[in-house]
Amino acid sequence: MSELHFFTADNLSALSWPEHADGQYARSVLTPLMRYGTQAFIDNVSAEVQAICCDDLVLPLVLARAAADNSYVCSPLGHYVHYAREELEIELGAYPGLKKGLEKSLDLMRVVLEALRLEDVVYVNNWLLSTNLYPAFELQHLAAIRDALVKRFPDRALIFRSVNLRLNQPIYDTLCSLGFYPVASRQVYILDPRSGAHRKKNPYKEDRRLTKKMAYHWEAAEQIRPRDIPRLRQLYDDLYLRKYSYLNPQFNELFLRTSLEQNWLTYYVLRQGERIDAMVGYVQRNGVFTTPMVGYDRSLPQSLGLYRLLSFQLFQEAEKHGWILNHSSGVARFKTLRGCEPSMEYNLLYTDHLPRWRRAPWRLLQGLSRTLLEPMMQKLQL
Repeated sequence: MSELHFFTADNLSALSWPEHADGQYARSVLTPLMRYGTQAFIDNVSAEVQAICCDDLVLPLVLARAAADNSYVCSPLGHYVHYAREELEIELGAYPGLKKGLEKSLDLMRVVLEALRLEDVVYVNNWLLSTNLYPAFELQHLAAIRDALVKRFPDRALIFRSVNLRLNQPIYDTLCSLGFYPVASRQVYILDPRSGAHRKKNPYKEDRRLTKKMAYHWEAAEQIRPRDIPRLRQLYDDLYLRKYSYLNPQFNELFLRTSLEQNWLTYYVLRQGERIDAMVGYVQRNGVFTTPMVGYDRSLPQSLGLYRLLSFQLFQEAEKHGWILNHSSGVARFKTLRGCEPSMEYNLLYTDHLPRWRRAPWRLLQGLSRTLLEPMMQKLQL
């Protein structure tokens, strides 16, 4: 049986990082998060980051802390109650009766879930991004990881985030066989460029024509200057925080600077003269990539098609490298019209080691997930 080791900020120097690409990526990201704390880089993430190592596999562990303004990426209440309430405002504005009834239900649920300590969890493979990608690893490690986590964190539920059926079916099946159970998280949209089906879509063809007449030029990470960082943050904040939700990760300038310097994310920007009007930052692991950092100037005319240009660039990256694009959630019609296919994403929970009253809220969410949340997400394309 493989031996597992845990590392915190106190014994981080003893960790021998694997030499392969995933190991070095883990080192570049986890070292500063563990050493300086999450809020040095993400303003609304209050959590402790640890690491678990098994052979040449290194995964982050995130221990949630109860905080009213915590991002949903590290807060079950933020995800299932606070974020859900904001989604109701956006999606059900035309249905005031239904919206009011669901809001009352969420208010009652929040009180109950807080009392039953829903926030006492440890996340596995949580990189504090909206979508967490999984490295290649032996599935047999999952049983050992479960057992080690139960022993080390006997009072916390265990959560594997960002498990979707299209890309992570073996992980999903193995975890379920080990006593984990799924709670719906959201619906994501996947593009596999190998089929070539997207090239036949008219919106994709229109986006390609748009790129040929645009007044912008693409610049890669090495062309982005330190003085550009405030602009990048402004573009992200305006889209993900001001337009959507302040429960999204609030990446600050240190995060942007460090992610550029340490290659946590691969950046591209659209520049015209000295001005950057759109940007995207993606992360790639095991042949899949996703974009936790997106932003564009929403004050400019929609006819410029800035989001269309960003999306087309991602499709080009997928084709160039042969990677699958996990296009995350949101703007479902836009993505499906361009060839992306929906896939349910889940949190996989393990609570067998907890007292019955601590298991109750998660079992409640599992039931709601199956009968209400998942059908509603699919219908509303959340």
